[in-house]
Amino acid sequence: MTNRLPALEGALNFRDLGGYPAADGRRVRWRMLYRTGTTHALTREDLRHLEALGIRYAYDFRSNAERCQHPTRLTELAGIEYRCRDHDSVPGDIRRLLSRPDARPDESHRLMIDLYRNLPYELAGAYGDWFAQLAAGRVPSVFNCTAGKDRTGVAAALLLHALGVPRDAVLADYMETRRFYDRSCELILTRENMALFSTAERRVWETLMAVHEDYLGAMFERLAETHGSVEAYLDEALGVDAAACERLRSLLLE
Repeated sequence: MTNRLPALEGALNFRDLGGYPAADGRRVRWRMLYRTGTTHALTREDLRHLEALGIRYAYDFRSNAERCQHPTRLTELAGIEYRCRDHDSVPGDIRRLLSRPDARPDESHRLMIDLYRNLPYELAGAYGDWFAQLAAGRVPSVFNCTAGKDRTGVAAALLLHALGVPRDAVLADYMETRRFYDRSCELILTRENMALFSTAERRVWETLMAVHEDYLGAMFERLAETHGSVEAYLDEALGVDAAACERLRSLLLE
């Protein structure tokens, strides 16, 4: 795990996706794919470190409001190509739940299950665009959302699956976000957001900030129910067909 974590002071949940076992006995290439949370707090030294890693492309899954509130610093990297999609898809149910003084942790858990069942469709446009960029050879690449766990977690899971990474390794990568829980709270529970969290008990919002195996499991279950397989979802919803998956494997596996 140490190899996955560059020494970045202002990063949140930043890690390399390399090294996972994948199709045909190969492994995901190191220093090609990076996942992270918000990048607005990167320091000048962090940016120099990222430039040394050779990152050339960035994809931001955050909403318009999130990007305006905390502009990325990745655009300061020399030669970076930064992409995002205009959207305002921030789950309103989370705000409604946190505003209720009688909210319960089990409600938070159900809300997150529903969130993960819907994310592959709410962000299908962005996910499809991102996959197309990768298949076109736009790497080394970093992709992010705010906490680097939900939208980014689903994206990472879909990509690793497309590369032939077994489900247990996909889940293990997702669950590594637990290491960054305290840092997530530090960066996300800021003065701007405290009004949202101040009326809810800690045990209610902790469930929203955490990762659980059944969150990602709910996403995979929805794809199987609706499309029959993850591969069919990639093709039908994102336009990532078998040929595109093969290009991804040729590019990102060794």
